[in-house]
Amino acid sequence: MKKLCWLGLLPCLVAAQEVEPDKYGYSYFTVGVENVTYEELSSATSSVTMLNPVLNSGGLFYINDKFDFSIDALATFSPQASEEEWRSGGEVIQHNQIEYLKTATNIQLHYKLGNGLRVIGGPSLTYQTYTRYGLTNYTDEGNKYFYATWEETSTDVFLDLGLAYDDATLFNDSKWHFSGKATMGVPVWSVTNNTQSQDTDFHDCGLRAALEGVVSYEVSPGLHLGWFVMLGFEKRFETDPQQVMTEYCKTMVNGKCTEVIKEQKTAVLPEANTYTFSTGLQALWNF
Repeated sequence: MKKLCWLGLLPCLVAAQEVEPDKYGYSYFTVGVENVTYEELSSATSSVTMLNPVLNSGGLFYINDKFDFSIDALATFSPQASEEEWRSGGEVIQHNQIEYLKTATNIQLHYKLGNGLRVIGGPSLTYQTYTRYGLTNYTDEGNKYFYATWEETSTDVFLDLGLAYDDATLFNDSKWHFSGKATMGVPVWSVTNNTQSQDTDFHDCGLRAALEGVVSYEVSPGLHLGWFVMLGFEKRFETDPQQVMTEYCKTMVNGKCTEVIKEQKTAVLPEANTYTFSTGLQALWNF
């Protein structure tokens, strides 16, 4: 009977085992690609899909028995030009080239629920740049406000909250490691600028959500190679109208600007959707 009692306690003992301090946590580095589809929704709608290489690094670190923290830094590497299409009334009115650059730093506090489950939350600092050029008009009058090269930049501080799974070690008996998380976030501070309306800050709001996961396998003690996948969605709502001082083309002939003036106009930052799929090869280590 005593033997049976001990056997019944074995699962509890295994679950209660703690990871050795020197085998807890890890760092990682990812080389991958990011596929971003951006849609702008206003009287004229735009759609473009951009594929860029990205670099991603970070780690998971121990605080105490109840808390860990993680940090993640992502950056677009050598952004590639894509073609953006604009439509109005169902008709194509222009094409232009666009380059997209993104950098982001995510800092998250992990509250450990047990068995690898965690509640996570923390700030995310994101900087995005859209550079447009090489415009081709399909109307006689053309686009008088965006006709040369123009750039839009957004600086956002998001607050993210979600659930995660991570056993926090690369030294499993099976040699496999799995981790994943689901988060939602809202901007607590967001500013967007456009070179066509200089000295004007658009304060926008929205929301975002993401699902991501990693599976890796031990290639030597403390070193794993694996695969990373992330799906993301971000929504930006239209801002309130603002009076801006802008330089625009007063007279355009055959799509070419012949007279430029500076004038005060009313402008908004339009509603937009961003869909992201990111994947790549990840190295994880704890030496």
